[in-house]
Amino acid sequence: MKTLRLISLFALMALIAGACSKQDSFKSADEMVAKAMKHVKLMTPQELHDMMEAGEETYILIDVRQEKEHYYGYIPGSVVLPRGSLEFNIADTAFWENEGMYMPEKSDKIIVYCKKGQRGILAAETLGKLGYTNVYAIEGGWKNWELTYPDLIEKDLDKLGGHSSKPASSGGC
Repeated sequence: MKTLRLISLFALMALIAGACSKQDSFKSADEMVAKAMKHVKLMTPQELHDMMEAGEETYILIDVRQEKEHYYGYIPGSVVLPRGSLEFNIADTAFWENEGMYMPEKSDKIIVYCKKGQRGILAAETLGKLGYTNVYAIEGGWKNWELTYPDLIEKDLDKLGGHSSKPASSGGC
């Protein structure tokens, strides 16, 4: 009888463990984003623009795309912190000092964006899991900002090495 109870207990524990491990399984990235959306606050490009224009509120704007993506165009004032290293650098004083900024506090307003919005949503969820309480993702990401404010984007193609604003030298070979 004792053995039967013990076997039943182990079977129940295995069943619970199996259910828990399947709980965070996703068939696609879209499913993962859909689940994250339940925990993430969104901000429209208009809301960000209004906040930037008012200049009354302090916030940190983070571009979670890869550095190369950022150089093709970005929202003015944003810091590049790719999603792949977000968890490791968000609380790294040296990273923020290198950017000439203070490291964000857990209660600071942080706004993240990516190209179309999905990585931004996952990044915002991650920051929430790390204890940041005032995090927003830009609805529709960079593309939505670019379509809404095409004249308010920064492009720095010099960093890609394909374009130079410096005049060509007249001397040399």
